[in-house]
Amino acid sequence: ERFALLSAALCHDMEHPGVTSQFLSKAADATRGRYRDIIIRDALLEKHHALSALKLMCDRDVGILEGLSSTQYYQFRSSVSKMILATDMTRHFEYINHLKEFSARRDEDPAVEM
Repeated sequence: ERFALLSAALCHDMEHPGVTSQFLSKAADATRGRYRDIIIRDALLEKHHALSALKLMCDRDVGILEGLSSTQYYQFRSSVSKMILATDMTRHFEYINHLKEFSARRDEDPAVEM
């Protein structure tokens, strides 16, 4: 989990073009064409960051994931993808509200889990 968190933190803006997802969507940038087959149009840049990071990490010449079992490998990929996608600012307030609700429930009952 820590390795996935650290990896996601390091890669969350990998290959960032310096413009927003909204700008890319409106401009129909060439990057957008890469993802036209993805049903969900949200988090365009975050998808790019996640795919780029995982492509690099899965490269046999890099070898960063070689010691992982099959189960660990798929869990790592899933965790990194989810964490990078969670950096989409269009969902920021949704996440903040979720944390506030969790905190309020936790204050009432310390045994409450996310």
